[in-house]
Order: sequence, then C-alpha cells, then structure tokens
Amino acid sequence: MFKFKTASARFGALATASLAVVALVTTAMTSLAGFSAQIVNNSNTFSAGTMQLEESQGATNCFSTGSGAGGTVATANSANCAINKLVGTLDQIPAGTPLTTTITMKNVGNVTASLESLVFSACTAAGASDNSGYVGSDTAGFCGKVDFSVGIAAKCLYPVNAAAACPATPTSSGTLAGAATLASLTNSSTVPMTLLAPAATQAYTFTAMLDSSATNADQGLAASMTMTWNQS
Repeated sequence: MFKFKTASARFGALATASLAVVALVTTAMTSLAGFSAQIVNNSNTFSAGTMQLEESQGATNCFSTGSGAGGTVATANSANCAINKLVGTLDQIPAGTPLTTTITMKNVGNVTASLESLVFSACTAAGASDNSGYVGSDTAGFCGKVDFSVGIAAKCLYPVNAAAACPATPTSSGTLAGAATLASLTNSSTVPMTLLAPAATQAYTFTAMLDSSATNADQGLAASMTMTWNQS
C-alpha cells in the first residue's frame, strides 16, 4: 500500500533542509570573520625648528626674543639691545685714541642659518650730551669725519680687506657715512659674514675714531647710527 505525503509535509521537510543549509553557511561566515589584523601608528610627530640670535659684549647678553635663552617667541622675533658698538666714549679729539669693542654673535636656535646680515641705518649728528652749550655747525658732514671699521679674525669686512685684519687705527677709507651708504654686510659680501650653525659663534670687532680732518665745526657733536643683526 502506497503512502502519499501531503503538500504541507513536503514543505516542512524542504524548510528544514533550507534552515540546515543557512546554518552551515552562517557558521562558515562567522568563522571567517574572526580573522583580522591591525597596525596602529601612534608615534607620528612633526615640529618646527628654532631660530634665535644672541649678541654678547662681556657680561651683557641680548636675545632676539628679548627674554633670555627661552621665553615666548613673538612674530617678529626682534628685540632692542643697549650694546653700543661705537663704544659711546665722550669728548674725542681729531686723530685721538681709537675706540674698539668686540661683539660675539651666537645662533642659540637649532636651525643652521642661510642668511646673516648687519644692516646700517642712516647716520645722523646732533649735539653731544656734554656739549657745554657749544655745538659745531657740521651736522651734515660729521658722520664722514668718524672713521669706522668692522672686522673678523684676519679679515676686514668694512672697509673691505680679505687679506688682513682691520687696522688698529681706522682710516678715512671707512667712515660712518660710508657704512650708511653701503647699507649692509651679509654672508654674500666680498668679505662674507659667517653663517652660524646651532651653538656656533662669531666675534666681530668694531673700531671708531674721530678723523684728523675734523675741525672746530665738528666740536660738541655726536654721531648716531642704528645697527641691526639679522639671521634667517
């Protein structure tokens, strides 16, 4: 005697078989999804270097930040310094004693400089602080009567001499008026300034003297010139 399965029975069997297949597939997928890999880069950094300049004369130290070796760096990274490279001694006489001072520049940052410069402003003359009420009339010519030189070891940057140091007694071949006309010394000048690596230093010697050609019209006068160091 034959037994016939009803439609509902056949559907139930098919559904059971389908569920079994789905279960197997799901199990396989779950097993495969358990494989994974990961690398975390947690040491990525990027920083800016520092460019800071120090000017020293004996115990006096000036920094471009204006606040010592550290401190907050302003956008300009520029500060005034009271070091007097013309020495500032009063009451000089024609062909008198040369006034000399040595300035040491240092790169106290951590980036090697690609530019060094010393910029001279215009030179002006006016009555000296102790002129005793007498001021000469040669205010226009007085800067040309102040002999002036800037040198490093064995070389003279101004007036230019690549073969020897500046003379101990400056001559009229270099004056404050001439330096103002020159405008600047750089690492590309005929006698170049020294490019400073981090922690490197360079000494510069400044000498000034009243020229022998000075007359009574130059009495009681004082010359002024701003000098600016640049490093970048």
